[in-house]
Parts: sequence; structure tokens; C-alpha cells
Amino acid sequence: MDSLRSARAAGAFAALACAVLLPLASCATAPELGVNRVRRFDLTAPQGLTAPYRIAFVSDIHLGNNFSVGRFRRLIESINAERPDCILIGGDDTLSAAQIDGFAREATRLSAPDGVYASLGNHDFYNGRARTVETLRAAGIVVLQDSLVKLPGGPVIAGIGDFRDVFPDMARFRDILETAPYTVLISHNPDFAEKLPPADLRYFDLIVSGHTHGGQITFFGYAPVLPSEYGQKYRSGLVMKGETPVIVSNGAGFGGRLLRFRLFAPSDFLIITLNPQN
Repeated sequence: MDSLRSARAAGAFAALACAVLLPLASCATAPELGVNRVRRFDLTAPQGLTAPYRIAFVSDIHLGNNFSVGRFRRLIESINAERPDCILIGGDDTLSAAQIDGFAREATRLSAPDGVYASLGNHDFYNGRARTVETLRAAGIVVLQDSLVKLPGGPVIAGIGDFRDVFPDMARFRDILETAPYTVLISHNPDFAEKLPPADLRYFDLIVSGHTHGGQITFFGYAPVLPSEYGQKYRSGLVMKGETPVIVSNGAGFGGRLLRFRLFAPSDFLIITLNPQN
């Protein structure tokens, strides 16, 4: 009986230690890359490209929420070291309005031949939509709000804000995208792929998203809390919605003000290579 009690006590102590030490270890970790890993995806662009085109996508940095300026600088260095053709920022940039200026100042270090483009996330709306857009644009970052740009030698990049704040007017896209060779949409929330009717979804050849943080805290690939209306479907990685690939980043930073750590949902940024069909 004593040995059984001892075993139970040891098991309880081990569980308690894991519950306390894992979060502490995660909060103390400062990865050399600024994130835990770089995830790579290779896709074939059916038309519009004559050479491979590399896109860096980073989302959910939440600067100031257990994510320091020093770590942000390492993240920027890591993204630049990948030598992408363009860089896309998927929203939820800061903890609050107090970090917007600092975020924009550091983000000027991001460098790619075809530029840096951003869309807004839900936290960017909470923190002040107009100020966020103005500050990022002053730093040389092109903020796409229901708008798009054709990159020289590359795809069309389109961007929307968080659809729960303002649902995009698809009429702005239809006429232009009808003849676009290959279009990448930055949508902070991957649920947008489910909200679009198939007739509008077909205009986008690829959707890149964040928002879910990969669940942030997961157990065996399951996230008990996930900010999506569609269960675990858009938790992380490549998901097909009809014929449209949706790639969901785990994000770079942390959400929430209490559980500011990750468990089996490593932070990341993405390198997506679009390859010509031939």
C-alpha cells in the first residue's frame, strides 16, 4: 500500500512539475531564428511564372507579448537570410497600440527584391486599424486592404483585413483577377476560405493565413482551444479547400495574456516556393 501511495505521489509530482516547468521553459526560450522552425512548402503554379518564386510568410508576432524586440530582430535576420523574392506579413503584429511604432521601426529591416506586404489581423483592429495602417505604410510596408498588387515576374498578391471586422467586397477583385495568372491571398483568418462561395474562391490560387497559432497548446495534435469555427481543420499546415490550397502558419509569437507559452505547437515562419509548371 505504501509503495502504491508513493508511486501515485511521484506521478502527481511529475505531472505538477511538467505543468509548471514546461511553460516556464517555453517562456524563457529565445530561439536563434526568432522562431522554433522554418516550414517549407513547394507548390506548382499552373501559369504566370518562368522561374521559381520564393515567398516568406510570417504572422502573429504579437510584439510585446513575451516577444521582445531582440527576438524580433533575430526573426527579421532569419527571414532575410532566406533571400525570399517577397515577404508577406499576416497580421496580429503587436500586443497593443504601444508597440506599433516599434514594430514598424524594426520591420523596415525586412528586405526582399519585390517588397514587403501586409494584411491586418483581429488584434490590429483592436489596437487601432487606422494608426496601424498609417504607421506600417510610413515604414515602407504595403498594407493590402481589399486590394492587390502584381509583382514583376511573380504572382499577384491580394490582401484582406480580418473578415469578422469588415467582410471584403469581392467585386473589387473579380474584374482584375478574372485574367490574373496566379494569385496569392493574405487572409489572417483561414476560416475565410469557408466563407467564400466557390465562385469567388476560384479567384485565389493560394491562401496564406495565421490566427490559430497552431493551437498554441496542443496534445497529440489536438488543440483544446482553437479560434476557428471549423474544429481542428485549419489548426496548422496545408489544407485543401476544394482545389485551393490554404497554408496556415503557427505564427511567431504568443496569444493571450496569461498562457503566454507554447506546448507542442512550435512557432514558425513559412517559405513557400512557387515552381513553374514546366
